[in-house]
Amino acid sequence: MSLSSFLTNIYLRYRFKPAPGAAIDVAKVRDKINRMLRYQGRLPADMVFTPVAANDGLCAAAWFQPAQLAQSSMTILYFHGGGYFFCSIDSHKPLCTYLSRVAQAKICSVDYRLAPEHAYPAAVDDALAWYQELLKTTPASKIIVAGDSAGGGLAMACLLAARKAGLPMPAATILFSPWVDLACEGASMQTLAHADVMFTPDSLPKAAAMYLQGTPAKTALASPLYADLQGLPPLQIFASRHEVLLDDATRLHQAALDAGVSSTLILENNLPHVWPTMVNLPEARTSLRQAADFIRHNSR
Repeated sequence: MSLSSFLTNIYLRYRFKPAPGAAIDVAKVRDKINRMLRYQGRLPADMVFTPVAANDGLCAAAWFQPAQLAQSSMTILYFHGGGYFFCSIDSHKPLCTYLSRVAQAKICSVDYRLAPEHAYPAAVDDALAWYQELLKTTPASKIIVAGDSAGGGLAMACLLAARKAGLPMPAATILFSPWVDLACEGASMQTLAHADVMFTPDSLPKAAAMYLQGTPAKTALASPLYADLQGLPPLQIFASRHEVLLDDATRLHQAALDAGVSSTLILENNLPHVWPTMVNLPEARTSLRQAADFIRHNSR
């Protein structure tokens, strides 16, 4: 583990991880993230950033792409994490910038509607709408669907909704610490409660309740772990062996294999939840290069 990861773990444990039993203050969490964004650097000069306003049934989004990009490049449809109630395109600018560059791909980062103002299935509807929009101009074989944490669950839900709608599957899917079980029944929710530097066992169920608002937690498009995964594209799944969502990743990986879906599981030690999104960490940059290699391998 690098020194920067060691220090990040300390910061997250004492400045981000909620106290056991603490209620979620949505406004406070969003304000904390927005204050952190003040220290975010500017986009590199060679990165083209194009925001897209909500219109014609589509939520807002933004495009990232290197200034010099081949016409045949892949397109990544990206869904940010944040428990379905916080984070945004802005919070994930560093990730999308770095991944776009190393993968030499265009990225469409989706600003899907958040809970509690917009309950399930609003986020799924937004995800599917953008996938359908991309298909108007981009072959499915040139699309990668990706996301982190709740965005990883949303990426899987997007695939399931697309399959239900009879749409072609994308080339592959990349998931960083995906949250795919909103029932929160993985054993690691309890066994890794102390090791996890970001979450307590009761914090995720509270976020799930804000998003579900009465929908059963094991509904397939809310918790893709409980869905039939047959016919989905290859998966690449990243998770830390020291996060409470470890079992979401390992169970999803096994469920995919059982359904005949190609799945690659990459586990790392002593790293925080969704570390690939923290591009200042050397381990994050290594993981994103692995993701870029996976994209190139699945380009066709």
